[in-house]
Amino acid sequence: MHFLSEVYWDKGAGDVNQDSVSLQEVGICREKVVFALVCDGIGGLAQGETASGFVAERMTEWFYTEGIPMLRKKRGRKKLGRAGLRALYGCNGEMNAYAGQRGMKFGTTVTMLLLQGKQYILWHSGDTRMYRIFAGLRGVGMKRLTTDHTVDNRTLVRCIGSFPWKEPDVRFGRIGGKDVLLLCSDGFRNRITEEKIKEALHPSFLVSREQMGMRLRELAGYVKRHGETDNISAVVLKGC
Repeated sequence: MHFLSEVYWDKGAGDVNQDSVSLQEVGICREKVVFALVCDGIGGLAQGETASGFVAERMTEWFYTEGIPMLRKKRGRKKLGRAGLRALYGCNGEMNAYAGQRGMKFGTTVTMLLLQGKQYILWHSGDTRMYRIFAGLRGVGMKRLTTDHTVDNRTLVRCIGSFPWKEPDVRFGRIGGKDVLLLCSDGFRNRITEEKIKEALHPSFLVSREQMGMRLRELAGYVKRHGETDNISAVVLKGC
Protein backbone atom coordinates (compact mmCIF):
# COMPACT_ATOMS: atom_id res chain seq x y z
CA MET A 1 0.00 0.00 0.00
CA HIS A 2 1.27 3.47 -0.89
CA PHE A 3 0.61 6.75 0.91
CA LEU A 4 0.61 10.47 0.28
CA SER A 5 1.70 12.52 3.28
CA GLU A 6 2.25 16.10 4.39
CA VAL A 7 3.15 18.06 7.53
CA TYR A 8 2.01 21.47 8.79
CA TRP A 9 3.94 23.18 11.63
CA ASP A 10 3.27 26.78 12.68
CA LYS A 11 4.11 28.71 15.85
CA GLY A 12 0.92 30.75 15.43
CA ALA A 13 0.90 33.92 17.52
CA GLY A 14 3.48 32.61 19.98
CA ASP A 15 7.17 33.42 20.13
CA VAL A 16 8.13 29.74 20.38
CA ASN A 17 6.62 26.66 18.79
CA GLN A 18 6.13 24.14 21.60
CA ASP A 19 4.77 21.54 19.16
CA SER A 20 7.01 18.91 17.58
CA VAL A 21 6.19 16.59 14.69
CA SER A 22 7.81 13.62 12.98
CA LEU A 23 6.98 11.86 9.73
CA GLN A 24 9.09 8.92 8.55
CA GLU A 25 8.43 6.63 5.58
CA VAL A 26 10.47 3.50 4.88
CA GLY A 27 10.13 0.37 2.76
CA ILE A 28 10.20 -2.96 4.61
CA CYS A 29 9.72 -6.28 2.83
CA ARG A 30 8.33 -4.47 -0.24
CA GLU A 31 5.77 -2.66 1.88
CA LYS A 32 5.57 1.00 2.91
CA VAL A 33 5.76 1.66 6.63
CA VAL A 34 4.89 5.08 8.06
CA PHE A 35 5.78 6.44 11.49
CA ALA A 36 4.18 9.73 12.50
CA LEU A 37 3.72 11.69 15.69
CA VAL A 38 2.56 15.04 17.03
CA CYS A 39 3.70 16.26 20.47
CA ASP A 40 2.51 19.44 22.20
CA GLY A 41 4.58 20.80 25.09
CA ILE A 42 2.40 21.74 28.04
CA GLY A 43 1.76 25.47 28.12
CA GLY A 44 2.38 27.25 31.40
CA LEU A 45 5.23 24.92 32.35
CA ALA A 46 8.93 25.30 31.67
CA GLN A 47 10.57 24.41 28.35
CA GLY A 48 7.56 23.05 26.51
CA GLU A 49 9.52 23.00 23.26
CA THR A 50 12.26 20.95 24.97
CA ALA A 51 9.74 18.42 26.30
CA SER A 52 7.96 17.89 22.99
CA GLY A 53 11.20 17.88 20.99
CA PHE A 54 12.81 15.35 23.30
CA VAL A 55 9.92 12.86 22.98
CA ALA A 56 9.67 13.38 19.23
CA GLU A 57 13.40 12.77 18.80
CA ARG A 58 13.57 9.80 21.16
CA MET A 59 10.55 8.05 19.67
CA THR A 60 11.76 8.62 16.11
CA GLU A 61 15.06 7.07 17.19
CA TRP A 62 13.09 4.17 18.72
CA PHE A 63 11.33 3.61 15.39
CA TYR A 64 14.63 3.20 13.55
CA THR A 65 16.58 1.27 16.20
CA GLU A 66 13.86 -1.01 17.58
CA GLY A 67 10.63 -0.64 15.61
CA ILE A 68 12.05 -1.38 12.16
CA PRO A 69 14.07 -4.44 13.30
CA MET A 70 10.94 -5.81 15.00
CA LEU A 71 8.92 -5.30 11.82
CA ARG A 72 11.60 -7.04 9.74
CA LYS A 73 11.48 -9.98 12.14
CA LYS A 74 7.67 -9.93 11.83
CA ARG A 75 7.02 -9.42 15.51
CA GLY A 76 3.34 -9.15 16.39
CA ARG A 77 1.55 -5.87 16.84
CA LYS A 78 1.05 -6.45 20.57
CA LYS A 79 4.80 -6.84 21.04
CA LEU A 80 5.37 -3.65 19.08
CA GLY A 81 2.75 -1.90 21.18
CA ARG A 82 4.49 -2.92 24.40
CA ALA A 83 7.89 -1.90 22.99
CA GLY A 84 6.56 1.56 22.19
CA LEU A 85 5.17 1.86 25.72
CA ARG A 86 8.55 0.90 27.20
CA ALA A 87 10.22 3.62 25.13
CA LEU A 88 7.69 6.22 26.27
CA TYR A 89 8.19 5.10 29.86
CA GLY A 90 11.92 5.60 29.35
CA CYS A 91 11.26 9.14 28.07
CA ASN A 92 9.20 9.84 31.18
CA GLY A 93 12.03 8.68 33.42
CA GLU A 94 14.68 10.75 31.65
CA MET A 95 12.45 13.81 31.78
CA ASN A 96 11.85 13.28 35.51
CA ALA A 97 15.60 13.19 36.10
CA TYR A 98 16.25 16.29 33.97
CA ALA A 99 13.48 18.30 35.62
CA GLY A 100 14.40 17.14 39.13
CA GLN A 101 17.94 18.43 38.72
CA ARG A 102 16.54 21.85 37.81
CA GLY A 103 13.71 22.04 40.33
CA MET A 104 10.98 22.29 37.70
CA LYS A 105 8.21 20.31 36.00
CA PHE A 106 7.63 19.94 32.29
CA GLY A 107 5.78 17.61 29.97
CA THR A 108 4.25 16.96 26.59
CA THR A 109 1.29 15.25 25.03
CA VAL A 110 1.93 12.66 22.32
CA THR A 111 -0.10 10.99 19.60
CA MET A 112 2.03 8.47 17.72
CA LEU A 113 1.23 6.18 14.81
CA LEU A 114 2.94 3.19 13.25
CA LEU A 115 1.25 2.16 10.01
CA GLN A 116 2.19 -0.91 7.98
CA GLY A 117 -0.01 -1.64 5.01
CA LYS A 118 -3.56 -1.24 6.29
CA GLN A 119 -2.76 -2.07 9.92
CA TYR A 120 -1.84 0.50 12.52
CA ILE A 121 -0.71 0.86 16.12
CA LEU A 122 -1.62 4.07 17.92
CA TRP A 123 -0.07 5.37 21.16
CA HIS A 124 -1.71 8.36 22.83
CA SER A 125 -1.34 10.49 25.96
CA GLY A 126 -2.92 13.92 26.41
CA ASP A 127 -5.12 16.00 24.11
CA THR A 128 -3.39 15.83 20.76
CA ARG A 129 -5.66 13.82 18.48
CA MET A 130 -5.90 11.41 15.58
CA TYR A 131 -8.83 11.22 13.17
CA ARG A 132 -9.76 8.81 10.39
CA ILE A 133 -11.69 10.19 7.41
CA PHE A 134 -13.20 7.60 5.11
CA ALA A 135 -15.67 7.09 2.29
CA GLY A 136 -18.71 5.05 3.35
CA LEU A 137 -22.03 3.97 1.92
CA ARG A 138 -23.65 7.15 3.25
CA GLY A 139 -20.91 9.49 2.08
CA VAL A 140 -17.73 10.58 3.81
CA GLY A 141 -17.41 9.74 7.47
CA MET A 142 -15.04 10.84 10.21
CA LYS A 143 -14.03 9.09 13.42
CA ARG A 144 -11.82 10.29 16.23
CA LEU A 145 -9.44 7.50 17.23
CA THR A 146 -8.12 9.08 20.44
CA THR A 147 -9.71 10.10 23.72
CA ASP A 148 -8.60 13.35 25.36
CA HIS A 149 -7.04 12.83 28.78
CA THR A 150 -8.51 15.97 30.30
CA VAL A 151 -10.88 17.13 33.01
CA ASP A 152 -13.60 19.53 31.85
CA ASN A 153 -11.92 19.63 28.40
CA ARG A 154 -9.15 21.77 29.88
CA THR A 155 -6.88 20.27 32.52
CA LEU A 156 -4.56 17.50 31.37
CA VAL A 157 -4.54 14.39 33.54
CA ARG A 158 -2.07 12.36 31.49
CA CYS A 159 1.09 13.23 29.59
CA ILE A 160 4.74 12.28 29.14
CA GLY A 161 7.05 14.23 31.43
CA SER A 162 8.13 14.98 34.96
CA PHE A 163 4.99 13.62 36.60
CA PRO A 164 3.89 10.25 38.04
CA TRP A 165 3.67 7.74 35.18
CA LYS A 166 0.24 7.11 33.70
CA GLU A 167 0.34 4.60 30.88
CA PRO A 168 -0.65 5.95 27.44
CA ASP A 169 -3.49 4.37 25.50
CA VAL A 170 -2.43 1.78 22.93
CA ARG A 171 -4.88 0.90 20.18
CA PHE A 172 -4.75 -1.36 17.16
CA GLY A 173 -6.79 -0.92 14.01
CA ARG A 174 -7.14 -1.20 10.27
CA ILE A 175 -7.78 1.43 7.61
CA GLY A 176 -9.34 1.35 4.16
CA GLY A 177 -7.31 1.72 1.00
CA LYS A 178 -8.06 5.44 0.48
CA ASP A 179 -8.63 6.58 4.04
CA VAL A 180 -7.18 9.83 5.37
CA LEU A 181 -5.47 9.92 8.78
CA LEU A 182 -4.94 13.22 10.59
CA LEU A 183 -2.75 13.70 13.67
CA CYS A 184 -2.98 17.20 15.14
CA SER A 185 -2.32 19.42 18.13
CA ASP A 186 -5.14 21.15 19.98
CA GLY A 187 -4.25 24.46 18.33
CA PHE A 188 -5.15 22.95 14.96
CA ARG A 189 -8.64 21.81 15.97
CA ASN A 190 -9.74 24.02 18.90
CA ARG A 191 -11.61 26.61 16.84
CA ILE A 192 -12.96 24.48 14.03
CA THR A 193 -15.69 21.87 13.77
CA GLU A 194 -14.94 18.28 12.91
CA GLU A 195 -17.38 18.68 10.03
CA LYS A 196 -15.24 21.41 8.49
CA ILE A 197 -12.09 19.31 8.89
CA LYS A 198 -13.87 16.40 7.20
CA GLU A 199 -14.96 18.58 4.29
CA ALA A 200 -11.48 20.02 3.77
CA LEU A 201 -9.72 16.63 3.97
CA HIS A 202 -12.24 14.71 1.86
CA PRO A 203 -10.33 11.70 0.44
CA SER A 204 -11.27 12.55 -3.14
CA PHE A 205 -9.74 16.05 -2.81
CA LEU A 206 -6.30 14.90 -1.68
CA VAL A 207 -4.78 13.75 -4.96
CA SER A 208 -1.27 15.12 -4.40
CA ARG A 209 1.05 16.28 -1.66
CA GLU A 210 0.64 19.84 -2.91
CA GLN A 211 -3.14 19.54 -2.51
CA MET A 212 -2.68 18.24 1.03
CA GLY A 213 -0.43 21.16 1.91
CA MET A 214 -2.90 23.66 0.51
CA ARG A 215 -5.78 22.17 2.51
CA LEU A 216 -3.78 22.19 5.74
CA ARG A 217 -2.81 25.83 5.18
CA GLU A 218 -6.45 26.71 4.55
CA LEU A 219 -7.55 25.06 7.80
CA ALA A 220 -4.75 26.77 9.75
CA GLY A 221 -5.70 30.11 8.24
CA TYR A 222 -9.31 29.55 9.26
CA VAL A 223 -8.50 28.89 12.93
CA LYS A 224 -6.16 31.89 13.04
CA ARG A 225 -8.90 34.14 11.68
CA HIS A 226 -11.19 32.79 14.40
CA GLY A 227 -8.84 33.75 17.20
CA GLU A 228 -6.49 30.80 17.66
CA THR A 229 -3.21 31.90 19.22
CA ASP A 230 -1.72 28.51 20.08
CA ASN A 231 0.84 26.61 18.01
CA ILE A 232 -0.74 24.74 15.08
CA SER A 233 0.59 21.36 13.94
CA ALA A 234 -0.71 18.48 11.86
CA VAL A 235 0.39 15.39 9.95
CA VAL A 236 -1.93 14.01 7.28
CA LEU A 237 -1.68 10.66 5.45
CA LYS A 238 -3.78 9.22 2.67
CA GLY A 239 -3.78 5.75 1.21
CA CYS A 240 -3.51 5.54 -2.56
